[in-house]
Amino acid sequence: MTNDTVDTNTVLVVDDDSSIRWVLARALNNAQFKVISCDSGQEALSIISEQKPQLVITDIQMSGMSGLELLETINQKWPELPVIMITAYADTDLGSKTHELGAFDYLPKPFDINHVINLCQRAINSHKPASDLPLWLQHAEKHIDSEYHQGNAEVLIEMQQQFEQFVAETALRLTQEHKQKSAKILGWGRNTLSRKLKYWQQKPNSKEE
Repeated sequence: MTNDTVDTNTVLVVDDDSSIRWVLARALNNAQFKVISCDSGQEALSIISEQKPQLVITDIQMSGMSGLELLETINQKWPELPVIMITAYADTDLGSKTHELGAFDYLPKPFDINHVINLCQRAINSHKPASDLPLWLQHAEKHIDSEYHQGNAEVLIEMQQQFEQFVAETALRLTQEHKQKSAKILGWGRNTLSRKLKYWQQKPNSKEE
């Protein structure tokens, strides 16, 4: 592990390829970031716990704990911490899906250094201190941040609609499909619930579009 003085804008680079660690550390140091580096996911977890970086950059493919396993653990323990995934050029399909798994974004090889620096700055700007929000809301917040920075400006509208449908369906399940009781516990009129249910039934499934 290499360790510079930990301060604001500290980036943890995790890769079992020492040349990748060297390239990223040099570029980020030149851009005035503080850099910590290590070669395994397990060591990365210890560093995060002890030194609390503002950003993690990790390779997807590593011996031992993979980058995706590291991402999953970070999302569970530190959902406010942004993670950027490194992927081989041939794995860009996987890389483009990493934000769905909770990553802030991905970096395809070979690196464009200017893109690396800009992406790190955006990720750190999105970083928030540990929150008093319930864990499920922290995960939702991280998903919103990731989607917005991926260019989805309508993510809040989408999340609002999805959550409204979720609570309506939950109310129906709890009341054994009794619409009047469901509308009451939702604070809606029965006509409002019926209208929304009809709309959701007619709306095409976004996954099938």
